[in-house]
Amino acid sequence: MRLQLAYLICFLSFSPVSYCLNKDNNALAHSTTSELIDFYQHQNVDSNGVNIHYLESGKGQVMVFLHGYPFYGLSWDKLLRPFSASYHVVAPDNRGYNLSDKPSKVDEYKLSKLVGDVVALANKVSPKQKIILVGHDWGGALAWTFAQLHPERVDKLIVLNAPPLNVLLNNLQNDPEQQKASAYMDILKSGKVEAMFRQTGPDMLWNYGFNKLYEAGNLDDVFKQGFYSAWQQVEALTSALNWYRANIPPFDKIDDDSYFPAKSTRVSVPSLLIWTEHERTFSRSSIEKTAELADNLKIEWIMDSGHSPFLDKAEQVVTLITNFLKVDDSEIH
Repeated sequence: MRLQLAYLICFLSFSPVSYCLNKDNNALAHSTTSELIDFYQHQNVDSNGVNIHYLESGKGQVMVFLHGYPFYGLSWDKLLRPFSASYHVVAPDNRGYNLSDKPSKVDEYKLSKLVGDVVALANKVSPKQKIILVGHDWGGALAWTFAQLHPERVDKLIVLNAPPLNVLLNNLQNDPEQQKASAYMDILKSGKVEAMFRQTGPDMLWNYGFNKLYEAGNLDDVFKQGFYSAWQQVEALTSALNWYRANIPPFDKIDDDSYFPAKSTRVSVPSLLIWTEHERTFSRSSIEKTAELADNLKIEWIMDSGHSPFLDKAEQVVTLITNFLKVDDSEIH
């Protein structure tokens, strides 16, 4: 059963089985994550009693970067460094991840609570000025939702490979392609992955596609060591998976009450959606349906990249975001 589950996780991560089952990982270099960590200041913000840890660097307008699963704040390093030259970059460990608090109750990971974390963060780091908001995966869904609920706090929105939650839930109801692509969610919510994690530790998550990027030279030993350090905590995996449990009902149980903020909630802020050629977590219909709900959306494509282009195509992502931030709002369509 463990071997079958490992193969299934490998298949869902779109990595060759040889990567997923390879336990002979390269030894970590003697260097530590200090060269990464020392570049940033460590801060904390209270969100209704939940401590949210974040990294920050640079000066200027605030850019907040929201990560997805299975990442953490420092995973954005390849974007944070270049943008810190002109902006005040801020990257939290989302609720339940790494150095942020990990509430035990599933309901504490409802998107309404997660939006509250971003509100608390924005109020602290940019109380008087609109922020630039960047998100990926679950962080992308969170960024869309924050912009839907608090457009007055967002200057521009950039999302990599993620639709708004109301688009995803609609697709999970009606799109067979998305239902097939998201079949892994039942496994993540079942407890099987946590049971496996207790035996394998961070190796399981590292082999969830990261090892392929590492072997290709897109990630180095410093990144790897930081990743392993962030995922040494067993409770961190449960907290991360609670995002799925709290917000994604069984597909046949999705109804109008499942949607947050609501099924037809629109996005009014100027937005950039970056999509990659080999994105497989979300169906292509996500792009069209997101455009139907976004009033001011620009779509850009990155070829020859998968789910996380900020790791293997970072320079191209930086260029696309930089160009988008330079454009007058009226020119975005």
